[in-house]
This record gives sequence, C-alpha cells and structure tokens, in this order.
Amino acid sequence: MSVYAVPAGADFTACLVEGLTERLAGLPQLERARAQVLLNTRRAQRTVEAALAADTRWTGLLPAIGTVTDLAEGDAVPPLRRMLHLARLVAAMVEADPGLAPRAAVFDLANSLAALIDEMDAVGLPPEALAKLDPAGHAEHWQRALAFLRIATEAWPEVRAEAEGGAPDPEALRRAAVRARLATWQAAPAPGPVILAGSTGSRAWVRLLMEGITALPQGAIVLPGWDSDLPADIWRDLDLPADHPQYGLAQVCRALRIDPVHLPLWHGTDGGARGRLVSLALRPAPTTDTWLAEAPARAPEVAEATADLTLIEAKTPREEAETIAWTLRRAVEAGETAALVTPDRDIARRVTAALDRWGIVPDDSAGRPLHLTPPGILLRQLAALIGRPVPPADLVALLKHPLVGGTGEERRLHLRRVIGLQTGERLLDGPAPDWAKLAGWAEDRRNDDGAPGWIAWLRGALAPLGTGGDDLADHIARLRQVAEALSGGEAGTPTVWDEEAGLAAQAVLDRLAQATDAAGPVRAQDVARLLDTQLAAENVRAEAFLAEPRIRILGALEARMVRADLTILAGLNEGVWPGRPAPDPWLSRDMRRAVGLELPERETGLAAHDIQSALSGGRVVMTRAARVEGAPTVASRWLIRLTNLIEGLGPEGAAAFADMRARGSRLLAEAVELDRPAQTMSPAPRPNPAPPPEARPRQLSVTRIETLIRDPYAIYARHVLGLKPLDPPGRAADALMRGTVLHAIMERFATALGGAEGAEARALLDRITEEVLTAEVPAPAIRALWRGRLLRIADVLVQREVDRRAAGVPVGLEVRGHRDLADPPFRLTAKADRIDRDAAGRYRIYDYKSGNPPSEKEVRSFAVQLPLEASIAQAGGFAGLDPAPVAHLELIGLGSDARTVPVDPHHEDIAQAWERLAALIAEYAQPGQGYIARSRPRLVKFASDYDHLARRGEWGDADAAPVQVVT
Repeated sequence: MSVYAVPAGADFTACLVEGLTERLAGLPQLERARAQVLLNTRRAQRTVEAALAADTRWTGLLPAIGTVTDLAEGDAVPPLRRMLHLARLVAAMVEADPGLAPRAAVFDLANSLAALIDEMDAVGLPPEALAKLDPAGHAEHWQRALAFLRIATEAWPEVRAEAEGGAPDPEALRRAAVRARLATWQAAPAPGPVILAGSTGSRAWVRLLMEGITALPQGAIVLPGWDSDLPADIWRDLDLPADHPQYGLAQVCRALRIDPVHLPLWHGTDGGARGRLVSLALRPAPTTDTWLAEAPARAPEVAEATADLTLIEAKTPREEAETIAWTLRRAVEAGETAALVTPDRDIARRVTAALDRWGIVPDDSAGRPLHLTPPGILLRQLAALIGRPVPPADLVALLKHPLVGGTGEERRLHLRRVIGLQTGERLLDGPAPDWAKLAGWAEDRRNDDGAPGWIAWLRGALAPLGTGGDDLADHIARLRQVAEALSGGEAGTPTVWDEEAGLAAQAVLDRLAQATDAAGPVRAQDVARLLDTQLAAENVRAEAFLAEPRIRILGALEARMVRADLTILAGLNEGVWPGRPAPDPWLSRDMRRAVGLELPERETGLAAHDIQSALSGGRVVMTRAARVEGAPTVASRWLIRLTNLIEGLGPEGAAAFADMRARGSRLLAEAVELDRPAQTMSPAPRPNPAPPPEARPRQLSVTRIETLIRDPYAIYARHVLGLKPLDPPGRAADALMRGTVLHAIMERFATALGGAEGAEARALLDRITEEVLTAEVPAPAIRALWRGRLLRIADVLVQREVDRRAAGVPVGLEVRGHRDLADPPFRLTAKADRIDRDAAGRYRIYDYKSGNPPSEKEVRSFAVQLPLEASIAQAGGFAGLDPAPVAHLELIGLGSDARTVPVDPHHEDIAQAWERLAALIAEYAQPGQGYIARSRPRLVKFASDYDHLARRGEWGDADAAPVQVVT
C-alpha cells in the first residue's frame, strides 16, 4: 500500500518526521539523500526541514525536501503581465457593451478571468469546452458573459504567444510539468523514495501527480487530516457533499481507486475521544440522525473529549481580540507555544495591536497588507490625484501623512504650517489650492521666514500629478517622483522607500513600470485602481528578530503543518469561517457544473477540513463575537453543530458544555478587567456655566436668538469662549452650500423677474439656476442633483413669485439692520433675505429655507427670526428703509414639497416678540443665570457643533444642571 494517512488532530509535522525516521533512517546516507519529500507549501517545507535538522537521529545527509510546485520547470507568464493583457480584452468588451460591467471593474474582472483560466488549465479543460455550453435557459447577463468568455479564452493563447513569446499560463505549466515528470518516471523510475505529504489533492494536477507517485516502486502519499471515525458506509459512498471536511480526501481516493476506510497510518494513532466527537458533529447533514444512535456511546467520554476545549463568546470584535491577546500572553508567561488561526485579517491586526501593550510582536505568517502600510497609503493617495487638481481636503490629508514633510525638526515645522493652513481665514475654501493666496499667507506669516519656500516646495512637489497622458510608465514615474519629493521634504532626502514596506512598495512600482507594454494606454483614473490591486496583493512581515517565536498567527492551510501547545480558532462566525464564496462573474453554478469545474462549496469543504484537523487534538480555544459593527452575528455552522451535539449528550454533555463556557468566561473577565481603570471617574455633569456679566455677549443676530432659546451652551462656547468650528477644507457640497446657492438663485430671480410670467418667467429661472450652479458648485454630479431637485418645483416657485410681485416690489435683498435694547444694553442684528413694499407702503418680509421651514407653532416658540426682523423693520432699523408697518411675513421652503409658512404679522404679536426678547436678554444679564446645554431638548433636532465640548453622552437631557460659576 503506497497511500497513508495522518489522523485529524495529530501533529502532522511530527508524524511525518517520525514516519520518515522509521522508513529512511536506517538507509545508507547516499540512498537517504536520493529520497524526495514533496510538500504543499514553502512554509511546510521550512517547518519539516527545521524539524529534521533538530532531530538528533538524523545525521549527515537529509532527504531532498521541496514543494509540488518545484516540479514546474520553466517560466510562466508573470501574473501582472497576464492580468494587464486580459484587462485590455475586458476593457474592449466593456466599451462595446457598457451594460455588462462598469469601467471601474476592469482590473477585478481581469483577475477573475485569469483565475478561471487557471481553473480550466488545472483540470485540463480546453477553451473549446465552453462552446459546448448552451446559453439558453440562463439569464441574459450570463449569456453575454459567456459570449465574451468564449472569445477571450480562444483569443488569449494567440495574444499570449505573440506578446509573451509562448510562455504558458502557470497552471498549464504545472500540469504539463507533471505529465513530463510522469513520462520520465515511466521510462526510468525515480532512484529513491518519492513521498508527497500534506496535500489534500484540491487541484487536479496534484491528483494527477499522486497517481504517478503511487505507481512508483518506492512512491508514497501521506494524506493529512484523515477521519478514521467516519463510518465505512459514508466513506465508501465516495459521494460526500463538497462542503464536508473529507470531501477532498474522498476525491483523492476515487482518483487513486483505493478504499478510504482502512488506510494505513503513516504514524500515530487515531484522534481519540475528541476526534470521535468532532467527526460525529461534522457528519454530512443527511446522516445527522446517527447522533441519536451514537449518543449513548459518546456521553461517557464527553468530559474527556472537551477537557481541553474552551469557548469564548465576546460581545464585540474588540473584546474578542483583547481576550485572545490576553490568552496568548498567558501562554508566553507559561513558556508555551501558541498559534492563532483565523482567516479574518481584521482579527489578526486587532490581536497584534492588543499584544503591543506588552511589547509582544507575534510571528504573523501573512504579515500586513502593503496597501495598509505608510508607503502603500501614500502611493494610493497620490494615485487618486493623478491628472486632476488636488482638492483641499485631500491636500490636508496628504500633508499629514507620516512620511510627508521630512523628519525631525523639519517635520515638526511642516506640521505647524499645515495647521496654519487649516486655521487660516478661507485659505482652503476653493475646489483646488489657490497658490497665489497661499503664497500671500506665507509672506504674512509671523516668525516663519521659511514659509514662502515651503509653499514653493509644496507646489513644485505636487506639480507632476496634474499632467495627463495615458502611458503607464509615465504615470508610475510621476508617482515615484512626487512620493520622493514629498517624503524628502525641503531637505530632499526621501524616506518613502526605507524599511521593508518601502522596499516592497518600490518593487511593486518597478513591476508595473516593466509591464507597461502589456498594459497599453491607461487612463489616469485607472491608475489608482490598478495600483490598489497590486499593493493589496502584497504582504509585509515584521522583521524576524522582532517577532516572539512562541506566538504565531497562521492561516488555516499553514496551521495544518504547525502544532502548538495552545491553538486559538478565532472568528468562528458565518461569513468569516467559512467565508462567503467569491462570486464568479463569468459562469453560473449550472454552467460550472456542466463544464466540469468545482462549485464554490469546495472552498467551504477545504475550510471544514482545516477546522476538523485543528479541533480534533490538543488544547483549543474557540472564539467569536456576538455583534460586529452593531449587527448581530450567526455562529459558524461548525461551532453550532459541535455545541448542539455536546449539549444534547444528556447531563454529561450539558456539564461539559458549561465547563467550556466557564473557562472562556474566566478569560473574558480577566481581559475586561485589564481595561478597567484603577480609579473610576464620574461622568461629566450637564454643563450650565455662568460667566461674569461683563463677559456675556452684548450683540447677537436674530438667528442666534433661536440657538439661545434651544441650546444656550452653544452661545456660551461661541461668544464667551470664542470657540469657532474649523471650516472643512474645500468647498463641501453640504447643506450650507446648498442654502447659499438656493438663496442666490431666488434673489437673482426676484430682481430680474419684472413683469414676466408663464413660460418667460420659467425660462428666466432655468437660466439663472444654470448660471449660479455653474459658478458656485464645482462638482458636476452635485450640480446635476441640485438642478434636478430645484427644477422639480420650478413651476410652483415661478407662479408664487409672480403672485408676490403682484403684491409688492422688492426694496431690499440681503439687507442688514439692527435694533437696540437700552436696559440691559444689547444690540440685535439681522440680515433679511428679502423685504418687499406693497402699494400701501407696508413691508412684506420673506425668508428662504433650503429645506422644510418650521411650522407656525415653532415660530412662536423659538424660530423667532421673522417676528424679530419685523420689529426691526417697524423701528426703521434696516439700512436704507424707513420705518413702516409690516403687512406680511412668510417662510419660503425650497425643499422637495416647496412648502410655505405664513406668519401672523399683527402688530401685537411683533411687539410681544420684542418684549419676550427683552425679557430673555435681561434674564441672561443676571450673574446667576447659566448657559445650560440643550435647555429644550425636545426642540433640538440637530447635533450642535459643541456637543463634544459639553461631553454630551456622559449626561442625559433629563439630568439636573446646577449652575457652574465661571470667573
């Protein structure tokens, strides 16, 4: 028998080494050196080599240890060049049929097309096989995708031969290499033992290699994670579902035409009580009725099976990661080895960050994605700016990047200047930097003679980004030039390529520059997507000397070859473990089945095999988070099966499961306790500061009176403390800009309308709308959105404006005014949107609202802007306007329903509004009156700019607010 197995849960590396020792150690050294051991990954190769080297029973020459991919001699088409060639084909398809996919998806589609070509090559499926698929009965999308796929797969060999000199695809090269090796062995068998170990035969060419090795006189296959407890009737059916852990091994046994029930063990014993429990839990779904039949036999041994199992059910991913980190730290203190196994890189990064509090750097096999490192982030920021002006918000983010602006004192001075740009008066309010304005700011900057040179350096460093073109080499050269200029600062010594991440980023740019002939013309907007895909595909590991060798973070495949004293299986939620199958944009499930390709469930089966191997032996901690990003999660199907089985094994099972959870709860409580402060702090009280009377504001606008009524603390912060929110860089298309634009449109329309009516008036509004939007709104998409919203209500606006012109004539637009109180001294200011005068000489005051205006009831309570403006008008307080009675007050809504709210303009109501204002101001002139936060919470429908200063969240709207005297 030349096919052997290592049971699930066994230490595969230790078993492999022990088996090799039994079989090869007695051979002469020369014969031992002729032995070949083929493993599935480079890490497995390094692990076995290290184990053999550390074994004192092995002296002199060791077997030749390599990987199955070493058999593929020759050079395949480089992945990047192949993707770029395929991207050109996909781009042509999208251009011809824009409805098939967006242009932004070209590189992703090219990558998925390359993966499909590899799948077909791995099973020896020629492009002609796609011609046999009948598109009838499939959705139109699949029919169009299949039509292109047939063209692309038939054209690709010709493109590859012409552009790459006949270099084959990677999987085709491997399959051809395996066939060549098998032919060589048929002619002359290998002179020594050939052992393929650790592979589940998930790829067709590996199964082909296995068949050839079993035909050798000294050939052997060592299968990992074999379930010796799976019943013979299930094994011999060999038709296990693709998502079962043993599906892959069943496929291998079918290909090798062997009975999987009685496979001899390479070394070791079966999985014991734990292995039997896990095997039963993971039975194929149609056979889970056997749980009832086998429960009596499993119940007595459930305590033994679960003695080293721990279940941690955290509330959040942060809590899960911190508990894992605490568990790993305990292992380090105990002198043990530990492995965190998870497919979720977010968990791995969180755990790495949590371990940093103790100075522990885990040996992370995957490392950190290059696009999340400082050099990767900088290159992505720059790539997004190629061929267009730099928006102010992006400029600030770029200047604050840790690699920009030099080092040491130069970097500190650089950051002070960046803060100066942010706090300067309207320095960054345009759609792009106004370099003349910035130069003027630099010239006027006090105690900073180097500021003008810094602005000149910054402008010169960014200049190459604005140039266009469609040559990828030029784009990459500009990226490199700008990155070096920005990271070098004015001193000119770039730091962006320093250390491992910088070298890796530079290597990515080098590969892109060398592949420009395969890319063809590349638009500036496509560079960012291309670069992002290449950076995300690379990982950067921490320096080896920094890592704690006893703590490892592994992927599931790598964990197959590594055994630690403690194994932590993290992220046991659906969608993570197992992950959701990646969608195939080219072939539907039925198409894949018809053409002979694996279904997506195959990936789930591979993950299940890794789970079974990890769960079946040693000390294991299982973790999951009950909620992620605020949403509840569903436990992994494997965890649910295991826990349901354990709980269902009578009192013994219930007790065992309670012990598993109790062990996890203790670890969770200890981790939570670590974050508990030594001294508790009381929440901040609800603010109600009372400054001295002389520090209180003596002037407010009518719009600020509403704030004084609703949220007095905001008045205190703005007018007593002098705190003003920073304007965001750039002209943000927010509610403030929309209000400004709508006001400008309506003011120009009211001025220009004259006696126009009907179609003439509507055409006038359309023209003014277009002119104002073009001048004031830089973003085309926002312009189109706002134009559409306004024009939907344009007919209503026109008719109402015609009616207003019949009632009066505008005499003031954006007109300023004020009125004073004598005791206490106080000035109320206003800027009225519009004041008309009717034929009787009375005023009609209008106020535009970009959204829905407040109701008349709200106007009486706190939105008192119009009544107060009326009191100013009656007193003659508006510039250029004589005192006169007010006949009409109206709020004009410019929102989706164009609602208007007329306000009763009776003289008594206007007088009462002024009296209420006088009483309010007199109240706040008293030394004991505080500026309470959110005095009328039911009326506060917005987030204040000062909520964070008031520490809102530590107190509630119903909390008491004792006056806090401020001196």
